[in-house]
Amino acid sequence: MEDHPERCRRTALRRGGDPVIPRTVANRFANRMGVDLHIAQQEVVLLYALDALAARGIVDRLIFKGGTYVRMMVTGDAGRLSEDLDFTNNGLPEDPQSLLDAAFEAPHFGVQFRVVEPYRTTARNWACGVEYGHEWDRGRFRFEISYRERAFLPPGRWKPLDQLYFPALPFSVPEIPSLRLEEAIAEKLRAIQQRATERDLYDAARYGQKGFDQDLVRLLAVGKLWNDRQAFDPEAILRTLSQGRKEWPDLERLIGRARRQNWNRLTAETAQRFAFLRDLTRFEQDLVLDARKHQLRSKLDETLLPFDRERRPPR
Repeated sequence: MEDHPERCRRTALRRGGDPVIPRTVANRFANRMGVDLHIAQQEVVLLYALDALAARGIVDRLIFKGGTYVRMMVTGDAGRLSEDLDFTNNGLPEDPQSLLDAAFEAPHFGVQFRVVEPYRTTARNWACGVEYGHEWDRGRFRFEISYRERAFLPPGRWKPLDQLYFPALPFSVPEIPSLRLEEAIAEKLRAIQQRATERDLYDAARYGQKGFDQDLVRLLAVGKLWNDRQAFDPEAILRTLSQGRKEWPDLERLIGRARRQNWNRLTAETAQRFAFLRDLTRFEQDLVLDARKHQLRSKLDETLLPFDRERRPPR
């Protein structure tokens, strides 16, 4: 298949089907990122899935977050590739499978999707596998919607950062309702306190290189752990970042060996960047103490009101 998107579209239509991104374009993208072709094409497929959901209005009832959000909306070429789609619910029913089945029923520009093995996680999230196939590859990714909490801040609505393969897409890149940068960072800090995977540490390091409102990040991080009835522990988060990990095998698979760095040094530097987490305000201290009793919801909502207005892109 030829590279030019119009020629790709005409060729596919002559064959009686819809166009899929040319393999040659995906190869160039994989080479730029230094990863296996299958991993690179899966990120492209994730954008096809997002566009299919946008075409049905489903993304308007979700808030994009997680590793693919970090890569597509925040870090661009500097970030790791991801293999799944994560959202916070913003209006979908408790069981969204019928909506997803309808959105994925027909091939979307040459990519066929199918929801498989839906389940509920221990954190009240709804998740499933999504199998996909197109003319030169097939695979599966995880799809998860969090129902355990509402977003603290209204989402922004942005297009993903430009990528090498965008000119070859047979559709216009959609705007996607997304977590505000500070709330995404706060969720990552909560994840570091609770589980600290290598992806969590790497994403925090990339976030640390961005400009953001430190006071808002700290307030939201305290609030996120308060939502889980856990006391925010800045020392535990900073210690985990400072110590790093003995091995980073999953990260090297998703970012490519050519871009290998001293990840432990990077996360140690990130710990210094996030030292402001120790500077708790009086209200944040009260929120930490209230983690079990949960009596400060209205005060927390009131404190966050001034931050509802600004929705700049997480660039």
